[in-house]
Amino acid sequence: MEKKLGQVLVDSMRDLDELRVLQSSVELVSAGVSSYEIFERLIEGLRQVDARYESGEYFIADLIMAGHIMKSVMTKVLVFHGFEEFSSFGRVVMATVRGDIHELGKNVIADVLRHNGFEVTDLGTDVPPERIVEEVRAQSPNILILSGMIASSPVRMAESIAALRDAGLRGQVRVIVGGAAVTSEAAEAMGADAYSAGVKDCLKVCHEFMALTAGES
Repeated sequence: MEKKLGQVLVDSMRDLDELRVLQSSVELVSAGVSSYEIFERLIEGLRQVDARYESGEYFIADLIMAGHIMKSVMTKVLVFHGFEEFSSFGRVVMATVRGDIHELGKNVIADVLRHNGFEVTDLGTDVPPERIVEEVRAQSPNILILSGMIASSPVRMAESIAALRDAGLRGQVRVIVGGAAVTSEAAEAMGADAYSAGVKDCLKVCHEFMALTAGES
């Protein structure tokens, strides 16, 4: 029974059917399924939404709709039933690194993450490592996203990651880097946890990181 309900939840999330997602979530809660298990099924549905986006069947508006549905589940079902840890998916701090004033791509990602239930603090552009360290220390985010579009950006990202390490904060936050100036090889070399090639990639990685966090708690 629970397995069938779980699959209905996955399929409903994939199809962006908000009513069925809510109904399935309520039924799973009533059946005694844990918040983490419900979360995992929602994430699986989101992976299928991502696949449809990648194939061209879904668009940015559909990713935003998926985020709306996720927030709806959290506020109307999970929190109502006492699962306070899911009042948001996680805290994210974002910044375009020092020397770079590009922000369009970062702003789009911030909007999509907010619509997907994340608390996002956008530090803006041309952000020095010291400010990044200060905000990570003050906010204890789950995820830090560093963006850069110019040739010097990977160096500035590496400086920011090194500053976190020197401050003893590196192990407390997962770091995603992205932007036109960054490659997956550069991300690995600078010690980032993940590389994002765009909106879909970033959203997927954030969900995966939060699923890992939920599993560790």
